[in-house]
Amino acid sequence: MTSGSATWVWAAACLMACGCTAVAGLDKPFHLMDGGGAGGESAGGGGGAPVGCEDEVSEGCVYARCGAVPASAPGGVYTLDPDDTGPQEQFEAYCGEAAEGDRWALVYNSVGAADGATLAFWKILYADRLSAKGEPSITGNHYQPSLYVVGREYRDEIEDIAGTVAEVMRATAEGIDTADMHFLTPIRVSGEEELFTWQFATGWSSPDFDADTKGDGNCASSYVGVTQHYGHCFVYNLGADDDAPIEDEGWGPHVRTLSATSFGLSDDGSAYTRVKRISRWTRW
Repeated sequence: MTSGSATWVWAAACLMACGCTAVAGLDKPFHLMDGGGAGGESAGGGGGAPVGCEDEVSEGCVYARCGAVPASAPGGVYTLDPDDTGPQEQFEAYCGEAAEGDRWALVYNSVGAADGATLAFWKILYADRLSAKGEPSITGNHYQPSLYVVGREYRDEIEDIAGTVAEVMRATAEGIDTADMHFLTPIRVSGEEELFTWQFATGWSSPDFDADTKGDGNCASSYVGVTQHYGHCFVYNLGADDDAPIEDEGWGPHVRTLSATSFGLSDDGSAYTRVKRISRWTRW
């Protein structure tokens, strides 16, 4: 394996053990197959992928990252194996459309639902913080924490009820501490400073674990058990409102209205407005 693959093997072992405090502290973007190696950066899985996957997607193709999926292929679900022949299991990820010679992978997606399913989806306990949930999709609720281990560049986007989509933040990190889900060396690239601080840079909590920066309680517990990155507490929430009643019939994603309008998104006239979806993407 290449030196990048060796680093991933160590990171993957830490993830499975759930005991590392610095999963992968790298000082550059994480392109695992740089410098060659069996299969190049297009196919992983120990060389078991069909020949030609770098040119055309076919059954059995496995990729080291979304950016290795052929540019001619549509956005959709692909099998990723970032550590090639290492111990990490392959996993499925939703890869966006090719743009600027690369693709982004979907870390999480919260989609508003009138039946209350979205609020229930984001009640994730600490023990399940590293477990994937939901099918990879841009139209349904999904969480793929394996991408936090390899991700180095991030962007958050929000789609309002009318269908307008806005990129609201870009950031970088050198990895993630899987013990408390804090990003390592987070840096804001663009977007609202408070959103970056509260939704990315400072903390995380679940109903049974408090690692946010709220001094008088646990943000997740305060917001009906919704697990996510919090500061004190949120600009956006994947499952709860900040207007009473905070359950808001279980709709799911809400954004502070002052922020939503500054992003060019519509609002519903309340202090925290319902939106159609909130998505986080990463690449490496």
